[in-house]
Amino acid sequence: RSDDLLVHCTPIQVDDLLYEKLWTRCAGAVLTSATLAVGQDFELVAADLGLPEDVVGLIVPSPFDYAQQGRLRVPKMQQNPSDPNAHTEEIASLMPGLLTESQSALVLFTSWRQFFAVIDALPADLRGDCLLQGEISKAELLNQHRARVDAGKRSYLMGLASFAEGVDLPGDYCQQVIIAKIPFSVPDDPVGATQQEWVEARGGNAFYELMLPHAALRLTQAAGRLLRTEQDSGVVTILDARLITKAYGRKLIAALPPFRWDPNTAG
Repeated sequence: RSDDLLVHCTPIQVDDLLYEKLWTRCAGAVLTSATLAVGQDFELVAADLGLPEDVVGLIVPSPFDYAQQGRLRVPKMQQNPSDPNAHTEEIASLMPGLLTESQSALVLFTSWRQFFAVIDALPADLRGDCLLQGEISKAELLNQHRARVDAGKRSYLMGLASFAEGVDLPGDYCQQVIIAKIPFSVPDDPVGATQQEWVEARGGNAFYELMLPHAALRLTQAAGRLLRTEQDSGVVTILDARLITKAYGRKLIAALPPFRWDPNTAG
């Protein structure tokens, strides 16, 4: 009913709980993922999950030749995400040219507001080539996308964070990944805000200890949608000038796969 009240509770940190209830009780555990490390560093995941100090981390080299298979492009942007309306308008103006470079693309936003604003600004003929998160189930959306590409048609998937993970689109199904902006935690997320307050209260720096490392993981995960097999190729386009203009941008770029720089990149 519309007057129902739901209360959710989550711990600020789960490291001590996992250490006590899981890691000290199991004979052994193997954790695997393409995004456990930030660059070459497992410090973030070890702290988040309360892993024992003697844990061994191993980064297995990728079979992909990133420099040959993929390009990283950060267009010269006039607007910064700190001005969300102007940034959204600039993305909307760039989107038609970016999309029509490829038969297929995955476009990732960090907010519904920007998602719908950009969609609404697209020309009608290009809007018809787009498949939008929320219109139908994720599985059916992916099926329709594959069918369109198989038929030689253009198809552009538009979504938010959930489309940055668990989406496998090899070959021609994903020739370009477009990321609207660096995926920092949203400021109105109560869990994230509380964690940041907790870090600051302990004398830490929430931006460098929490926000930046987690954004690096999300960005790497999103960029990872591009190459799914050793035969794939394409371009990752990130529409956020802070990757170039801010000092922390170097840390984010270092966390990404070593794509070659696109000649149309700013800087």
